[in-house]
Amino acid sequence: MKVLIIGSTGMLGKALLKEARSRNYNPIGIARRDADICIDISNDADLKKAVLDVSPDVLINTAANINLEECEKNPSYAYLVNARPSSILSDICFQSGIYYIYISTDHYFTGDKDKKHNENHPIKLLNEYSRSKYIGEVFTLFNLHSLVIRTNIVGFRRRDNQQTFVEWIIKSIRNSLPVTLFEDYYTSSINVTQFASCLYDLINQRPSGILNVASNEVKSKKDFIEAIAFQLGIDLSTAQTGSVFDLHGVRRAESLGLDVSKAEHILGYDLPTFKQVISSIMSDYYESGAQP
Repeated sequence: MKVLIIGSTGMLGKALLKEARSRNYNPIGIARRDADICIDISNDADLKKAVLDVSPDVLINTAANINLEECEKNPSYAYLVNARPSSILSDICFQSGIYYIYISTDHYFTGDKDKKHNENHPIKLLNEYSRSKYIGEVFTLFNLHSLVIRTNIVGFRRRDNQQTFVEWIIKSIRNSLPVTLFEDYYTSSINVTQFASCLYDLINQRPSGILNVASNEVKSKKDFIEAIAFQLGIDLSTAQTGSVFDLHGVRRAESLGLDVSKAEHILGYDLPTFKQVISSIMSDYYESGAQP
């Protein structure tokens, strides 16, 4: 199977390349630099040519600007990266018989604490990031055979100048840097390696529409950081407990729990528990050569 991955140098893109190779698929990556095909996906002509030249069986679009502040300051650019390419890709894939997958977000829910939201739950667009991702979903679903994945992915990028949330947590608590434990910010985070495996299992089933793929448990950011600290044997007694509502700047959705029962039914197995997600993160951490 030939898989074209847009955003192949990002955290998810790298994991998808690795997982595809482990399954003896033929993955091809697209990014602005350091990829098999180097283009700017906001250039329609280059994007169309790349897809048609490769002629993949599956196209996975992971490209996104996830910086909330940048999206808020420059909504036009957020649209050009997070939304508009899907209008092009959805149409090309429909015309060419390519299975199109758009990786979306869980940043749509607020005021529900640790509630699990299914694919039909009403959403709220609180900022330009969520608006641009939702438009990307709409463009994707013009192709009735395409798939939108809502998720909350965590893991390692291993770039010193672009730390992921997990990398920032580990660096901060290992160096006794200030950390705030948000007890009212809830997610169903899944490790990127677990997500990549689940996604390729789903591809074999060819579902369409919107699908939640995440941990099957909802936990707070406080729970998440405390679990990582416990695995590292680090005392968090000096950490500050806080509320996400005290943050200044861009308004954030904070009740991001996802109901993954639909995906579990399609897959025929349970998605990871919170404990399994933490275990997978630590396994990736030590696999990279980090010391316990």
